[in-house]
Amino acid sequence: MILSINKYMRRQVIKLAWPVIFEGVGVMAVNVFVTAMVGQLGAVPLAAVGLATMMQFTAAMVFAAAGTGAASIIARESGAGHWHEVRNVTGQAIMLGAAFGAVLAALGLLTADKVLALTGAEPEVAGLAAGLVKIMFMFTPFFLIMSIANAALRGMGKTETAFYITIFSNATALIISYLLVFGHGFPRFGAYGAAWGLGMSQLAGGMAALLALNSLSTVRLSWRHIVSFQQRTIRRIIDISVPAALEQVAMQGGRLVFTFMLAGVGALQFAAHQIAIQVESMSFMPGFGFSVASMTLVGQYLGKGMPHRAVQFAWMTNKIAFWSMAATGIAIFTFAKPLASLFIDDMQVVYWGALCVMIAVLEQPTLAVCFVLGGALRGAGDTRWPMYVTTFGVWLIRLPLVYLFIIVWGYDITAAWYITAGDFLIRSAILWWRFGSEKWMEK
Repeated sequence: MILSINKYMRRQVIKLAWPVIFEGVGVMAVNVFVTAMVGQLGAVPLAAVGLATMMQFTAAMVFAAAGTGAASIIARESGAGHWHEVRNVTGQAIMLGAAFGAVLAALGLLTADKVLALTGAEPEVAGLAAGLVKIMFMFTPFFLIMSIANAALRGMGKTETAFYITIFSNATALIISYLLVFGHGFPRFGAYGAAWGLGMSQLAGGMAALLALNSLSTVRLSWRHIVSFQQRTIRRIIDISVPAALEQVAMQGGRLVFTFMLAGVGALQFAAHQIAIQVESMSFMPGFGFSVASMTLVGQYLGKGMPHRAVQFAWMTNKIAFWSMAATGIAIFTFAKPLASLFIDDMQVVYWGALCVMIAVLEQPTLAVCFVLGGALRGAGDTRWPMYVTTFGVWLIRLPLVYLFIIVWGYDITAAWYITAGDFLIRSAILWWRFGSEKWMEK
């Protein structure tokens, strides 16, 4: 009996996780290909695209936390069968995302030059990145609509639908970027072609996500659910989302400061760092997929009034993710140099990029714990503890040490990667303790 229950639970975890994993693989594959395209243009365009992409992602993900809060509520309400509430929460979360995205688009256009001038990047890199940022930020409302809509779908357990939406967006990014970067049938846009390609893919993905939510028989989301203002629902989303947003402020703001600190090491090592991030991000996919499965299952089974089953699902998902990411890390370590070589033919950049990739393997098992148990806490509505842990790890461990080793003592780029591995080790231990204490059940 126990074996059959465990088998059923594993199937549930895999059923929810695999579309998210392959969705992430698709996103990373597109980023890899687009980065490789730009890498053909040289180190300066490669570094500039990396900076511009980081800026848009950093700013947008803070407000995409509305999707995290909404998904937590949606998982609980869908588990209880309250589809009217699911519809209201989804519509209001998308409205918030569109409004925040419009504000970010205006800020990006107005402040890109000034912000990039503060990064410490070489003038040629900063100047090109500012132009790319202005293009990419115009599409931020659609990026947030797609992110929040997909988060809502995952909270309902519709991870396969979100997967198809992202595949469509990815294909759009790849095709348009290829045509514009190299000028096939169009003027040669170079690095600007990548910015337009990524932006247009976000527009396409946002529209596809809205159509998918409208077509679901249990939801039937329409414009009136998005444009109407429901104060009670918005307050409910904000109560859960604010800690998640503050976590993103800590994480994305820290990532931006981290990037700015590293930009001063020179275009060669910074380009290697950007390549290593792209390669390492492939290993994030199992963790992110199992994080979504953990969040959804914990939320749904709490909604069904079965907290003991929610706990069992979380620990089982954690175990699967731990070994999956460890295996992925070994594979990436083995092929670190060939993977880095995909992006650029400058052997010095490849050398440093491969070194960073091999160091990143150290953090794979602890990243799995951070992903899954952080997701489980969010599914339970305990969004504060993941925020506390992220803020502590980024701002009190990672950034001070990077400042000392890179800025003050002049170590090379690999020091930052060793520090990051240590940061995730400490964070995973704290999250393990918090979930194991089961104090989150008080939420």
